Amino acid sequence: MRKKILVVGVGGLGCPVSLVLAEAGVETLGLMDPDKVELSNLHRQVLYSEADLGRPKVEAASDYLKKHHPKVKTNLVPNAFAPQNAEKIFSQYDLVIDGLDRLEKKFILNDWCVKLGIPYVHAGVVKFEGQVLPVLPGKTACLRCLIPKIPPPFAMPTCQEAGVLGSFSQAIGYFQAHEALRLAEGRGPFRLWKMDIQKKEARSIIPGRNPDCEACGQGKVERDMVSAQCEA
Repeated sequence: MRKKILVVGVGGLGCPVSLVLAEAGVETLGLMDPDKVELSNLHRQVLYSEADLGRPKVEAASDYLKKHHPKVKTNLVPNAFAPQNAEKIFSQYDLVIDGLDRLEKKFILNDWCVKLGIPYVHAGVVKFEGQVLPVLPGKTACLRCLIPKIPPPFAMPTCQEAGVLGSFSQAIGYFQAHEALRLAEGRGPFRLWKMDIQKKEARSIIPGRNPDCEACGQGKVERDMVSAQCEA
């Protein structure tokens, strides 16, 4: 598949996504993450082992992917996602994967992808709940269509803070990769998926676009994207 896909955050979601995309034959994978591998990562971040402790995640992930899928090309971006680098980096790719931890950062990523017209796949997982939303700017609902206002920084815990089953985090990541491949090939319709493993429930809807959405609708506004809340 001659596509260039950027994975923003090579953690509990980004690891399984990267693995599936490499297995699917994606031409180029961008790996963006400023962190180093820690012991607490290993139960859910499938690209790392104890031998990688202390290494930059993007380097360890790239080595694993190239060992098992030598044809995949990886671009390493050992930086945090920020407004200052979003346009320069995102514009090099056909599709973006949201593997970020912080909810407020996910909204900033949404805004940049919508602004640049780049398809992306949102996903989030905390405790027993997860969700996946493919976004095709201008044609499908974006994250801000569903939740108009960015929550304040640290309003929601990350999966590391609140806890998450490693197997569930991986399952959401694999499903996110599945939706990314469908989005890359234009195989809609694109749905919002919600899953709760404690209740043993999974449901999906095709969300409508909000005509007054501040990111992609008539209510679009120029907002200050140079925000401390989206720094890592």
